[in-house]
Amino acid sequence: MKILLSLLLISSIYAKIIDKIEIIVNNIPITSYDIEKMTQKTHNKNEAINILINNALIKSALKEQNIYVDDFDVEQRLNIIAKQNDMNLRDFKNMLSQKNQLNRLREKIKREIQIERLLNAYNQTINNNDLIDYYNNHKKEFEVAAVINATVYISNDKNTLLQVQKNPFIYAPNLKVENQILQYNQTSPQLMLFLSKIPLHSFSNIIPTQDKHSLAIFYIVDKKGKTILPFKMVAPLIYEKLASKNEQKNMQDLLAKLKAKAHIEFLK
Repeated sequence: MKILLSLLLISSIYAKIIDKIEIIVNNIPITSYDIEKMTQKTHNKNEAINILINNALIKSALKEQNIYVDDFDVEQRLNIIAKQNDMNLRDFKNMLSQKNQLNRLREKIKREIQIERLLNAYNQTINNNDLIDYYNNHKKEFEVAAVINATVYISNDKNTLLQVQKNPFIYAPNLKVENQILQYNQTSPQLMLFLSKIPLHSFSNIIPTQDKHSLAIFYIVDKKGKTILPFKMVAPLIYEKLASKNEQKNMQDLLAKLKAKAHIEFLK
């Protein structure tokens, strides 16, 4: 009995050592166990501590701004992703569950929504003036052929299209060939930008079609004229580019602001 009590006492003391509070960030404790666990992922203790402090800063800011993400928010985002993959929500969730990926995706979506709302709360968003400034300073990026004459090869089999690139006269039952005249003001800006970079009498890379069930390659027969795509056509593309480019910088700026006003205490 004494041995058992001694073992329990040692175990209790050891647990207290492992769970010792090392850092307090805005009243959020970070324990030695937290640090050890994160260090196993980063293989660098200082990096682990920085990540834990940043996570605590974000958690504190979410509470301060009354930002909450519930299951309904996550379900809405899941539904959008399902539709993008031409699936209904139930089938999409079943597929993820079978791959043991549903809970991981839920957590990822929840975190993304939290960060989006936090950046909005601190005005770290891209506004219309940012888009206009980028457009005015990078107009050369949006120069396209005014008209493109192309032969389009469409198939649900990638290997068939690879064969077309070697021999455009081959016959295949799953191959559809169309001659198209693409005009800049009637065609998606992404496609016009993509095709305008392909030399005359050359094939494009294989790309998905709009219905996402088949693939296509374009053979450029002729190009006529040059034009700059209007701002309204490319504004969504600019936003996507700036959002991707600025996401990390915006988070760094926000974390710097949060850290500057935070109470961070390192305990001995």
